[in-house]
Amino acid sequence: MSIRKCRYNGRRIAFKSFLACRTHFSILLEIVLKPRVKILYTGGTLGMSSSKSGELVPGEALADLSRWVPELAKLVDIDVDIIANMDSSLIQPELWLDLAEHVKDAQNDEKTDGIVILHGTDTLAFTASMLSFLIPDLQIPVVLTGSQKPLQIVRTDARNNIIGAVETCIEGPVEVLVFFRDNAFRGNRCTKSAISHFRAFESPNFPPLGKAGIRWKWRKQDFWPKTRRPSIWPDLPKSFPETPWVLPWTPGFNLSGLESGLRKQWAVIIEAFGAGNIPLIAKDKKVLKDYLNSGGLIALRSQVPKGEIEMGLYAPGKELMELGVINAGDMTREALVTKMMAMKALNFKGSELKHAIARTLVGEVTEAAD
Repeated sequence: MSIRKCRYNGRRIAFKSFLACRTHFSILLEIVLKPRVKILYTGGTLGMSSSKSGELVPGEALADLSRWVPELAKLVDIDVDIIANMDSSLIQPELWLDLAEHVKDAQNDEKTDGIVILHGTDTLAFTASMLSFLIPDLQIPVVLTGSQKPLQIVRTDARNNIIGAVETCIEGPVEVLVFFRDNAFRGNRCTKSAISHFRAFESPNFPPLGKAGIRWKWRKQDFWPKTRRPSIWPDLPKSFPETPWVLPWTPGFNLSGLESGLRKQWAVIIEAFGAGNIPLIAKDKKVLKDYLNSGGLIALRSQVPKGEIEMGLYAPGKELMELGVINAGDMTREALVTKMMAMKALNFKGSELKHAIARTLVGEVTEAAD
């Protein structure tokens, strides 16, 4: 075991003892080496404030995080870097590369035990998913969180989410996670599910890895094992391809009028009914077949949040399978979009690219039973 790993494990064990203890805090604080957590701030509701006209705009709440969340000083030493300060709906893929570079730099610093990324909720699950694919060789936990109300507002959920994310860094597995409202989710398994409730995220097809209550409860059997991580990518990509087209199918929808646009896309995600059905008329079938024969990629996921695609269950789904459409199983939209972009950016090609998209890399999709 490396010196860095010994230090890291030693500090984690010491801190777990600290969390379990209920007395003599002042003495323990003097003898326990507190973990160090890097906090990367990107913006979002958490750091916003009200403008004169009443709307929420990026504010300066993160200039002194310890003042707003003094409890952090009892848990960890923090180091805050402001990467961006924007509404997360404005985030572009370039920020994912910037964050990935910061994560790789931080995990190479033996003094850093974990990373918390403060992020707007609208695109948080996209960022969490992308980071899980870009950095499969994580050495320390990376936890994303945000809030439904700004940190400066009375009855905000921001404070508890920040504290929970920091605790997840120290207590949780070495994965990319999302902490929100007492739940620690695998980052590439969760999705935003509520606009105006504090419980804003769900993991529809995979249980939370941890739950915060009086004590933390962890599903250690579900932690993604290091031995199952894919081979380390040599470098981060320099850029990403265009975002795949996402086509949610509806009754009466067809591809008429979309053919010219479709030919310009390198990949398409069809969101089908139920277990993977769309009513393919003869013309649509020809359009999809020609697109696939020209080298395009099509992946199929369900519009239904819970459950997975079974392309052979009904005749319409079987037709798609025979055309060569990729079965995306129970992947979230966020995971599938970012996975396709990441694998393409990492120069996977042809059948290797299709295989990488369909199989599980870091626990993002349920594997079919043997």
